[in-house]
Formats: sequence, C-alpha cells, structure tokens
Amino acid sequence: MNNAKDIRDANYSFKIISGNENDLFPISGELYIKKEKYFIDTEEIDQIYDGYKLYTIIHENQEIIATSDSNTFFNFTPKQVFNFFKDDFEIEIEESQDVHYNLIARDLIQDDLFYKIIIDSNLLSIKKIEIKNRDNQIISSFLTLSYKFNLSLPSSLFKFDKNKFNNYILIEDFR
Repeated sequence: MNNAKDIRDANYSFKIISGNENDLFPISGELYIKKEKYFIDTEEIDQIYDGYKLYTIIHENQEIIATSDSNTFFNFTPKQVFNFFKDDFEIEIEESQDVHYNLIARDLIQDDLFYKIIIDSNLLSIKKIEIKNRDNQIISSFLTLSYKFNLSLPSSLFKFDKNKFNNYILIEDFR
C-alpha cells in the first residue's frame, strides 16, 4: 500500500473480464496516473480526474458526466484499490511458489465474495485482481498487461477539453 501511495507518474495497460454477459466487458485500455490525477482511456468509456473534477466520457451515448464525487465507474488506480480494501475486509497472504504475493481479501459484510489480489513482488505493483464466489469461480477480473513507472507525463493529459467533444452532451452533477 505504501508503494502504491508513492507512485507519481505511471502507465498501466489493463483488461477487465467479466463472467457475466455484459455489453461493456471485456474492456481494455490504458490508465495514466500523475500524483492524484488520472486518465483512463478505453474505446467505450474514458475518465479524467484533474484533482478537482471527474469527467466520465461515454462515447456510445456521446455524453460527458462531470462530477465532484469520488464515485467513479472505474475504481482501480492502485491507491483506490488499496483504500477500498482498508475497511470491512480481512486480508491474508496466501502461499505462492512464484515471484508474486497472493493476497486474499474477504469481505466481512458480503461474505459470498472474496478477492484474490496478485502483486508483483519485484515492483510491488498489482498484477491481477480476481473477484470470486464461494465456489472459487471467477466472477470478474482486472489484469495488468503492462506497467511503467517514473514517466514524464504531460499535464495536458489530465485536463478536460470540452472542444474535443463538440457533439457530446455535458451533464454536470455537483452536489
């Protein structure tokens, strides 16, 4: 968790797979992180968090939802993932024969699901997260395809530019 908090500029290529039939999954894309700001780039949905506002861009509907809420469609920056597991979870380390740490996070509230978090022991980075049911069947998984750290990412990557989305409807929800 401390390593995730220290990540400043990073790029992750990822893929999310779901066992349920869903029009959105599988989905793959790129995640860029610069301190607390991030940009998630997929064909279907993009998200830009500029440190103050969150912009969710839904390409199929040509909609942009601007909010100050921390509720996001994607919650998987390393910091968000570890913060998610801080409360209401019991975490144990599972024995592993390779270069990964396997953490099992059991939800203390919803006990029919658990998470298997696979962490690269060299870089201390999340490699894969699987959501499983009681029968140990994978319901969905997040897979890191590649990752790079200590990059020099341009600040413009984390700024929303309405001019790039002229035909999109902007919905602002600031509560």
